[in-house]
Amino acid sequence: MDSPGTSLPQAAGHKDHPWSDLVSLYRFAENVQIPIEALRQARAQIVLNSIPENSPVLIVHDVSLLDFSRQNAKTDRRPIGDHQGKGYEYICCAAVNPASGQLLGVLHDTVVNAEGPDDRTTMNYEFDPLFADFSPEEKKRIRENHRHQTAVHINGLAALAGNRHFIHVADREFDDIFVLAQCQKENADFVIRSMGNRNVQIQEAGWIPPEALTQKQAGHPLEPGWVYAHLSRVITALPLQPYKVLPLDSRGRVTTPERAVRTAHLSIGTCRVRLYRRAIRNRQYFSTPRPVEVNMVVIRETDIPPGEQGLLWVLFTSLPVETLEQLFYVGYLYELRWKIEEFFRLLKSGYQIEKHRFFDALKTAKVLVVLTMAAMTLCHLKDDLNLPAGGYLDDTSYQNIKAAYKDLENPDLDIHWRLLAFIAKSGGWLGRRNDPLGPTILMRGLLQVLAIFNAVQHYEGLIQEILDKPDILQKFICV
Repeated sequence: MDSPGTSLPQAAGHKDHPWSDLVSLYRFAENVQIPIEALRQARAQIVLNSIPENSPVLIVHDVSLLDFSRQNAKTDRRPIGDHQGKGYEYICCAAVNPASGQLLGVLHDTVVNAEGPDDRTTMNYEFDPLFADFSPEEKKRIRENHRHQTAVHINGLAALAGNRHFIHVADREFDDIFVLAQCQKENADFVIRSMGNRNVQIQEAGWIPPEALTQKQAGHPLEPGWVYAHLSRVITALPLQPYKVLPLDSRGRVTTPERAVRTAHLSIGTCRVRLYRRAIRNRQYFSTPRPVEVNMVVIRETDIPPGEQGLLWVLFTSLPVETLEQLFYVGYLYELRWKIEEFFRLLKSGYQIEKHRFFDALKTAKVLVVLTMAAMTLCHLKDDLNLPAGGYLDDTSYQNIKAAYKDLENPDLDIHWRLLAFIAKSGGWLGRRNDPLGPTILMRGLLQVLAIFNAVQHYEGLIQEILDKPDILQKFICV
């Protein structure tokens, strides 16, 4: 994957990339005998093999826009974002180990082009009988709805779980009653961020102010002990307890302490709510068979500095929240959702998927399978040393790898740092402070180091014999 994604004629004169690599990459993408379904299935099996039975697994759902606005040869592009650009939507279901926080890999993904999602042969987009009467045009439209796609993937991924317990995590663009209901149907848990702007049913409590109460609107009826309330007013009044302090960058995103512009003091609280109203699909309203009852966890910033917009996360979850420890665990799981953002940045900035000039979405999807596996390898490598996802190193990490870089055979230095330094050096990293340790260098170095280890493992006797008789090797070397 060291090869650029340009066309073969454009890449022919590129001195850093062997012609054979380029030809191999394009033959792989264009080979009709390699179905995308088989590639995705093989990748999912690799990820599943790394997850022990009877263990919880986070499935993070998200979408990333692949902008190919300048590649007019791609006739299957679709409008993306604000419809000013053209390209594909990349829908990803990534597995994360909740115990270690490590990204395990991609269990499933979809490239959505002008014809819709490309996984229609493996995922049943018409699994819900509520939408059976839609016309062909309406069915195409609903297949392109992100919330419906998430419900479809939750339904399809259930077959992969085995004895593992899936916990589905997603941001607020996937806040949907049918997504939550599908998780409950599949006996999976969820932590979904809410938009926080709907009417709900809530158990009567003394802390609920009168101005939070509202009248019934269309949906399931009220049960004794419950009242109707507007969610945004409930969130404001909910009793909270101190939670944690998070470092934030200039855009209000969680970052490392070294890059923080300010810190946010967060508090946390919870209550039980029922989602009873109908949801819209293709401009029509549909009701779930029953209300969906969830725990609502609110994480809100207190002591907000003047001029700053405070953090507010409203999470719907099926996980228990009776203790502070359980509450904190829900917040921790939602924070792990950011792993997929780091993963997307690696695909775009590191492997530059948007510069690949393949003709259509199918070829792009095939290359994405390989790129996601390569990115998964690099994520594991960095996680083992607690390195940031980006290429730039903090001072401590740089000093550790530089020391190992200068003295690879020093047994007093941590073997993990020496291995990383060996990989970086083999990939062409010069050890300079301002040079990023990016994915191209790491993957190039990793492939070379693995080739060396493979040779030593299989031909140790031959290698030692040649080392003992260096004059043999000299015959093949031109000085």
